[in-house]
Amino acid sequence: MKGRKDGTSPLTINQGVVELGHELGNVLNGLLGMTRLVRDSGLNAEQEYWLKAIEQSGRQLRSLVESFLHERYQPGASFHLKPADLDGIELLEQALLAHAPAARDSASQLLLTVAPGVPRYWHCDPCMLRQVLDNLLGNALKFTRGGEVVLEAAVSADGDCPPGILRLAVVDSGPGIDAALGRRMFRAYERGPDQICDAAPGYGLGLFICRRIVHAMGGTIGWSSPAAGGARFEVTLPEVLSAVPERGALLPTRILRSVECCLDLRGTLAQSVASCLTRLGVPWRLPGQEATPVPAVGTDAASGGQPAGRLCISVAEMPVAAGGTGPTLSLRAETLAGDMTGSKCLQAPILECNLGPALLELALQWLWVRDGKPGSAPARRGPGPRDGRDSHQG
Repeated sequence: MKGRKDGTSPLTINQGVVELGHELGNVLNGLLGMTRLVRDSGLNAEQEYWLKAIEQSGRQLRSLVESFLHERYQPGASFHLKPADLDGIELLEQALLAHAPAARDSASQLLLTVAPGVPRYWHCDPCMLRQVLDNLLGNALKFTRGGEVVLEAAVSADGDCPPGILRLAVVDSGPGIDAALGRRMFRAYERGPDQICDAAPGYGLGLFICRRIVHAMGGTIGWSSPAAGGARFEVTLPEVLSAVPERGALLPTRILRSVECCLDLRGTLAQSVASCLTRLGVPWRLPGQEATPVPAVGTDAASGGQPAGRLCISVAEMPVAAGGTGPTLSLRAETLAGDMTGSKCLQAPILECNLGPALLELALQWLWVRDGKPGSAPARRGPGPRDGRDSHQG
């Protein structure tokens, strides 16, 4: 690290922090190296996604360590953004996955809702945006017990923001925010009342860091108190959604078009699952209603039209067992004739990374049984392939 013009070393600003950062970097390099060895051992699709989330968290921590070593958080320092094209939906999902254990510890529901019209691919600094999300989600879960924390994504179409602005919000059902604290909580080391903060230790730096990052990205951050209680923190980011091309479907759309989901769900959980199904291109409906049409997802040159027949998958929330953590979804696959062909359970957060492969597995299992013919390989009722790499053969 270069010295200053006056001959002093920047290490003298905070020798202990920089030394700790240096040693943490060595440990992180070892941990990330071990994840590569685990990947080479052979994993299924679900395990691959979880490992990817671990690697992303490790890279995020390494970026923070490097930031400290380069004085990003010293007085007067500026952020040097490194914007790139990225899968924005995947970034949101990985942020939720990283906080899923904390949500289970607090017996809270951690949910994601993405409004129609939000494109999958964005252009921004992924490490900086992830740091903002981590701070907001961490704060929300810290002050929420047995409640609900929702990460929302939407595109501004009117109101206070110009069209095309990305709006990200974290909404919790915690104790809410006092108006006096709200006027100063984006300052460094500001915290709430002792009776609340004693149960949620911290340093009062998370919102201060969020504001600096969001302002460096040209955006805004603010808070409000929803009528139902709790707190809502909203970030608006310009130019994040500018001219990043879509890249086609992530799962084989021909097979998913053979599925229709009936949602026996309520509230935010129903909104979360419905928005996920819409992004996957899967029709869904509430009991007694017609299926909601969904736009085509990407392109599928091998589709050749929709497969004959349709599989109905009932999606319901299972009761939370004593000592358990919810919510847990039950997926029951039935043909139009009422024959059950398979079932699965999913634990929250319910995301594309687990709901999509689960639906694909049930559909493949149904197609395997339906299309089994005498003299060919025997039909089996076990699960199909874990991922979609060979699914266009089905």
